[in-house]
Amino acid sequence: MKPRPKAVILDMDGVMVDSERQWRETEGEHIRKLVLGWSEADSHAVVGLGVVELHQRLVERHALGMSRADFLAELRGRNLPVGLASSSPRRWVDSVLERFALRPDFKALATGDETPGRTKPHPDLYLLAAARLGVEPASCLAVEDSAYGVAAAKAAGMACVGYRSGDNDAQDLSKADAEARSFAEVLAMFGSLWA
Repeated sequence: MKPRPKAVILDMDGVMVDSERQWRETEGEHIRKLVLGWSEADSHAVVGLGVVELHQRLVERHALGMSRADFLAELRGRNLPVGLASSSPRRWVDSVLERFALRPDFKALATGDETPGRTKPHPDLYLLAAARLGVEPASCLAVEDSAYGVAAAKAAGMACVGYRSGDNDAQDLSKADAEARSFAEVLAMFGSLWA
């Protein structure tokens, strides 16, 4: 049985923000996977909404499960500092965190331009994030959506949950300690995997 984590470190692309594909190409397909019975009329009703507002509407009206904001608030409530380890450059990370008003939720950031040539699957980003959080890597839980990300977290000596978003089913997450399809499932694993 692994010790309960003292911190959580999240990947950005694919976990915190869906930036892997263009929104116009995936909107209908993605929402239909999340909301049974999503119709053309539903699509027209959300035209013009920002991504954050659309996500909140889906959470409220279609019982989508825990939102990113609720997940981060729950981690705060548990006194778990949150870090971010992203292979993306700092400029891009800052832009995304500002756009989605997420910056205050992260105590530490580690970005690809800080570890040139040593991004995922190398452990450097996760080790840097843990150091900035002031937490031993073995006491961190990483949440990743890619095989390279899982490999990086495990190489850093962290427990890792493979996050399935519906867009990454081709990724081999078998090296993760467990898999989850929602933030609520990630939280539930604190009791089973890390009790």
